[in-house]
Amino acid sequence: MSVVAQPVAGPVSVPVLEIYLTDRLDRASLAPVQAALDTAVRLRPDRLVVDMAGCVGIDAAGVALLLDVHRQLLRVGAGLTLRALSPRLRRILRISRVEQVLHVVPEEVPRSGHTTIGSAPC
Repeated sequence: MSVVAQPVAGPVSVPVLEIYLTDRLDRASLAPVQAALDTAVRLRPDRLVVDMAGCVGIDAAGVALLLDVHRQLLRVGAGLTLRALSPRLRRILRISRVEQVLHVVPEEVPRSGHTTIGSAPC
């Protein structure tokens, strides 16, 4: 996992920040993903987009992490978007009853004005 941008002192805000998950999002892989998401939240994006096209699985710990990031962003008037979930991941979110809470989009959103901070294994 690599995080390209580092948080700076004082308030920072960018329009959109993107993180690409490239493996599973489960308890075993949670630490580096959580670190990348924490860095992203500290950068105060208006919207944080987590691209999950490369994510092959998620467990309760991964769902809890996404919900926590969602709550952190809501508190500062920002939003979380999950993009490109496989049918299996969508089913897991639906079964866990968080599909209505988290904003999920099916595919790539336009990239103009976006800032990418790196990728994280999930």
